[in-house]
Amino acid sequence: MKSVIYTILVGLLIVSTSFAQQDLGNGWSVFGQVRLRTELDGRDFSNSTHPYTFASSRVRFGLQKSFEDKVILYIQAQDSRVFGSEPGTLASSKNLDLHQGYVKLNKLFGWNWSIQAGRFEVIYGTERFFGAVGWHYVGRSFDGIRFIIGPKKLNLHLFALTVKESVGYIGNATPSTYPYPQEPTPSSSTYGFWKTTKFNDRNKLDVFGYYDVDRTKIAPDTLKLSRGTLGGSYWGTFGKISTVVEAGYQFGSRAGKDISAYLISVIGYYKEGISKLGIGADILSGTKPEDQATKSNTFETNYATNHKFYGFADYFINIPKNTMELGLHDFYLMAWFTPKNSKWVFGANFHQFMSNKSATISTDSDPTPHESSSFGQELDLTIKFAFVKGTTLVWGGSLFFPGDLMKYMFKPREDVAYWSYLMLTATL
Repeated sequence: MKSVIYTILVGLLIVSTSFAQQDLGNGWSVFGQVRLRTELDGRDFSNSTHPYTFASSRVRFGLQKSFEDKVILYIQAQDSRVFGSEPGTLASSKNLDLHQGYVKLNKLFGWNWSIQAGRFEVIYGTERFFGAVGWHYVGRSFDGIRFIIGPKKLNLHLFALTVKESVGYIGNATPSTYPYPQEPTPSSSTYGFWKTTKFNDRNKLDVFGYYDVDRTKIAPDTLKLSRGTLGGSYWGTFGKISTVVEAGYQFGSRAGKDISAYLISVIGYYKEGISKLGIGADILSGTKPEDQATKSNTFETNYATNHKFYGFADYFINIPKNTMELGLHDFYLMAWFTPKNSKWVFGANFHQFMSNKSATISTDSDPTPHESSSFGQELDLTIKFAFVKGTTLVWGGSLFFPGDLMKYMFKPREDVAYWSYLMLTATL
């Protein structure tokens, strides 16, 4: 059955090439994207080892049907894979999946609101809190429902998302199917709101809040996770200068430990001619090593597109784990250059990474126990070329100069790390 579906959708993708993503008439449209990327991975801080090489692909294709702009059916299938991961050249990894599939009802009952239900991407603001992780060869989507109230004026989103369901579908109800007494199922969910207020073309403010719950019980009356997050994001443009300021606060409990954590981010940009320069700082709170058994003060960016923010080499994707619960300070400089009448874009980012809380460590180069808060520095270079409309080639390269904390985590490896990629994206 999967092979039949695959054949039909590939056919739609071929049709979409002919129509260049234009409507097919009568409310129908088709679309597709192919993205290929190869990577050279020397991020282990050891120049005596051979770097890993990977190649990955992500193929998305689908269709949309609109009924009088009041009902929208959206289906997007996806095949994502790392080259060579199949069992063999005559075997299939059976990797076709539904990336998005939802129905959206606009102005239901004549009210100024919409309902979206099914499987869909959740992207808000800069993606510092909620993002689709478009860089990843799979990407993130949720199963759930979303209410959009007053999209042009109030612009309030209410959502309920299922992260993980541990109980399978029950078709036949039998006495043995239902335990007695019954405990809450150990599922994971997220509930929240996102409100956007646009003051004018130069100023915008988002306020949001969401509640994460993992109902797995680790002790009587103690859930694995019960956490609230409140925050806001501001965008402002003042002539050639623009800024983005974001903040979030987390509270609740994780595995019986009280949560009190914060995130603060400030970015400023200056645009002049072909150049755009930026400077910024991200502060993610951490937990002192001596407090980690009883407290959880490390801000967790569990649904963010972290690749965009904390260095392209992706050392800080899983926060708090990647920071040893110590939190993160990221001070960075950015520069982009787009020559006039050119298809090229050149970019460079430099990051100074430090922990929010220091730790006592020892390294091979400094075996004496000492306090440190240095993760190191990262330099990212990017070159983009717009081949034709909808098709781009991107090369990127990164160097990471390890500080004591990184040397401690990757001990005994202490060399400069490197990583590079070449990516082709064709959107039809």
